[in-house]
Amino acid sequence: MTQRVLDLNSGMAMVVTDLHGGWDVYYRLRELFLTQQAKGTVDYLVLCGDLIHSEGLEETDASLEILLDIMALQAELGSSKVITLLGNHELPHIYGLTLAKGAVEYTPRFEAALTRLDQRYKGTQRRKDVVNFLMSLPFFVRTKAGVLLTHAGASADISSAKQAERLFNLDHAALIEAADKELKKFDIASLQRGYSHFTGLSYEEQAKRYLAVTGPDDPRYNDLLRVLFLTGQNTDFDLMWNTLFSQNELEVGETTYQRTVRNFLQAISEVSPNEQRVLTTGHIGVKDGFLEVGKQQLRFASYTHAFPKRAARYLMLDCEAAVKATTDLIPHLKFVFDQTPPAVVPILRPPTPAGLSQTPA
Repeated sequence: MTQRVLDLNSGMAMVVTDLHGGWDVYYRLRELFLTQQAKGTVDYLVLCGDLIHSEGLEETDASLEILLDIMALQAELGSSKVITLLGNHELPHIYGLTLAKGAVEYTPRFEAALTRLDQRYKGTQRRKDVVNFLMSLPFFVRTKAGVLLTHAGASADISSAKQAERLFNLDHAALIEAADKELKKFDIASLQRGYSHFTGLSYEEQAKRYLAVTGPDDPRYNDLLRVLFLTGQNTDFDLMWNTLFSQNELEVGETTYQRTVRNFLQAISEVSPNEQRVLTTGHIGVKDGFLEVGKQQLRFASYTHAFPKRAARYLMLDCEAAVKATTDLIPHLKFVFDQTPPAVVPILRPPTPAGLSQTPA
């Protein structure tokens, strides 16, 4: 079982958030990391989730290409050097869930890309490899500096050491197995009819759209029904969901949320080798590229959630030097883009990631 937390006790980490399928910005940061690593000035690249699901045109969405490239980088450099944390946009593809915001449906496009990956005649990676990669991702990076890295922020569900340990040891495969075991106890056709009645669309139509399956003979055809058996009172799935999908200060207000941050960091610290004093995240849009959420959380945006985009930042974090408050981190935020007016350049499709012999779909 994968441990959902990693420890970095020394060295320099380049921390990036929320790229959402943007190949150009990913490649810019990737090359910057590799250049600095070759010089010995950076040791780790930490990608804090939500690498996938562009809201732009499909032809410019490089979500799958980014994941495949990261998988190749990890194979070359090691997953202890190129670290990817699980974000709320990656999570649905582990469990066969749908994800939408208003009229924007995120999951169908990526599921279709995964299906096309299986249809390639040549190439070493398949859908199962990408899903297994997502299942392996940690939720947190703890540092000796006292900075905790994660995707979204603090969750009120994690207010004790016991709850933190449950999240640290969460097993996706066990949760899926348990849900599928319960699913088999029921009449599948009845569940499909109930699902269709609730959504107003036929189950087959939805399975084809949201799972990119060909029809009822596909072994993943009933995965949409899994959601009926994943949630419940105080389940590990709900613990994870509420942590990764929380809107944090936007839900409860900044004063209440700052108390949640304190309790969250205290709970994490009780089961950590070093006290964790400052939380560093992405997940939510921020003006001018970063926001101090009190003295114990720094929220920044490396691309999608930066307003304006030219304010996008990444963080250079000394994993050993003690950090007491968010103000200690702000001088180490760097601009992703030059602050001179950018030249107009054409949008390019990404090159074929390592291990693939055909042009990406």
